[in-house]
Amino acid sequence: MKRILLLITIICFYNTNAQNEINIIDIIKNVENQKEIDSLKFRYPELSITKHSLSSGDKDLNREVISLKENETKMLTDSSGYIKLLSKKKIIEFKVKYIFIDEKKLSQKEFKNIKKNIFKELDKGKSFSEIANMYSMDPGSKDGDLGWFPEGRMINSFEKAIKEHKKGEIFKVSESSRKWFFVIFKNHDERDAEIYEYIKISN
Repeated sequence: MKRILLLITIICFYNTNAQNEINIIDIIKNVENQKEIDSLKFRYPELSITKHSLSSGDKDLNREVISLKENETKMLTDSSGYIKLLSKKKIIEFKVKYIFIDEKKLSQKEFKNIKKNIFKELDKGKSFSEIANMYSMDPGSKDGDLGWFPEGRMINSFEKAIKEHKKGEIFKVSESSRKWFFVIFKNHDERDAEIYEYIKISN
């Protein structure tokens, strides 16, 4: 009798797990936009549902996404959840170093002095990385290095200036509406890449 109860329990356990897997595939297969993702999050608060938009150069890109066709869903090989590719498109990626100054946080005198000192140090032949570490107000970019990033990620004036300059050039960009000031070193040419928009869902 105990063996029969144990067998029934095991069968129920596996059936429940199989049902959960089928349900996850079912609820993700028709999701195509942010509105539907938000609706899923509301209906299934117990699930972790995240949307990602990453380029082929992003270190956080889940490499299993690259093999998917658009709207294809698959279970991750480590069984941590499911992924669905929403879209894949060709883009251009940039790589620069920069110095970011937020003028709103400085007096006019401080801003002018910093700007003057940056170019004075450059004229002396000091490395861009060293100057970035001295003056940039972006604590997240060591040596001013932004890494590879896809077009459309930065503000228009920033990307437009990068496209207009050649590798090896140093130039400045002002975003007056936000009172942002940039000194940019274009240390790489643009490269072709792909951007992947996908969702991951897990228990």
